[in-house]
Amino acid sequence: MNEKYYKLKDKKFIIFLFSLCFLVYLSTYLGRLNYSASITAILEEGIFTKSQTGIIGTTFFFTYGLGQFISGFLGDKITPKKLVFLGVFISSISNLFMAFTNNYLIMVLAWSINGLFQSFIWSPIIRFIVDFLDDSIKSKTCIYLNLSVPLGTMLTYIMTASIIKFKSWKFVFILSGIILLIISILWVIGYNLIEKNAKNNGIQYEKKVIKNDNKNNNNPNINIISLIISSGFIFLLFSLIVQGTLKDGVTNWVPVYINETYNLGSSISIISTIIIPIFNIFGVYFASILNHKIKNEIKTSAIFFGICTICLFILFISSGKSVFISLLMLGISTTTMMAVNTLLIGLLPINFDKINKVSSISGILNSFVYIGGAISTYGIWIMSEKIGWNNTILVWIILSIISCTICLAILKKWNNYRLNNL
Repeated sequence: MNEKYYKLKDKKFIIFLFSLCFLVYLSTYLGRLNYSASITAILEEGIFTKSQTGIIGTTFFFTYGLGQFISGFLGDKITPKKLVFLGVFISSISNLFMAFTNNYLIMVLAWSINGLFQSFIWSPIIRFIVDFLDDSIKSKTCIYLNLSVPLGTMLTYIMTASIIKFKSWKFVFILSGIILLIISILWVIGYNLIEKNAKNNGIQYEKKVIKNDNKNNNNPNINIISLIISSGFIFLLFSLIVQGTLKDGVTNWVPVYINETYNLGSSISIISTIIIPIFNIFGVYFASILNHKIKNEIKTSAIFFGICTICLFILFISSGKSVFISLLMLGISTTTMMAVNTLLIGLLPINFDKINKVSSISGILNSFVYIGGAISTYGIWIMSEKIGWNNTILVWIILSIISCTICLAILKKWNNYRLNNL
């Protein structure tokens, strides 16, 4: 079956599309990591216990992870314009609710809703890029879109630290809410301009879409479940949980780890943590460079998991001895996970364009990343309290080794699947 699409050919509009997607996804980090960056200030104010702050953070990742299943499938059926607008707009409202209440249950509910609707953004954006950009540049665009993650993280921590130094942490959520509200409006305006230019001045083409149904006996991927199993992704999902743990979960608790291990103040701990997103910027480039040579996202991910294991081991033996080495190893290890995120969440789903499953696969894979973030956001607090930070780091090392092994183990299965079906 052939379906008509329109690709942009105007270079200015191609740059505009990337800039719009970059700005939108960067803004989402202002509305999600602002809570994590504010945890030390919230704890010092004595409003909630450490356990309660951990639960609030966990609810975001949990609903975000579950929401990815929904948004992934919706992203292949509903226009990205509607889904992304809804996600950014509701996120802005949720942030404003966080600013104007001290009620624990309301904050849990608001942050849960924020996680659910922010899950409506990533997968539809990937589909938006694939639909409007030519094959020669869509992969590069998806890779460099991931730069919005470390830059958004860095901007969030700088903004939060600056506001907390002079104002209450409540102002962090007010500013984030206002910014997201403006971005939601800009998204709709920008999307309409891009769509109009593509139809009027772009290149029309027909894409052959392989339909997954029971009548197609030559296609073993009857449904999304069989696709996940036959491609080997059923095992990869564990590695994605670990990647979410070592990227988002660890990043969320770094200010607390630094503060408790080296007895620094909350503002200094937050500011020192900025080194992590600065390092993470390079993760996107490293992923692009290495994968360009290896040309296999899963094999390249195995290499980054291996590097992560080494860095975490150095962190383990140096923890409590040098804040510089600790931050350096945390920076490099989370950078490797940023690279894995770029490979498995940004690039891998593009392989499924021919069967119209880009958004669905992106949503499923991303959901497990944030399930890992959800588990670790609360789990890391539990482990740090019960077994201490050193043993917690040891658990991270074991998980990283297992994930590296899984990536290597499923390589042959994935290569065969891609060769025969995609």
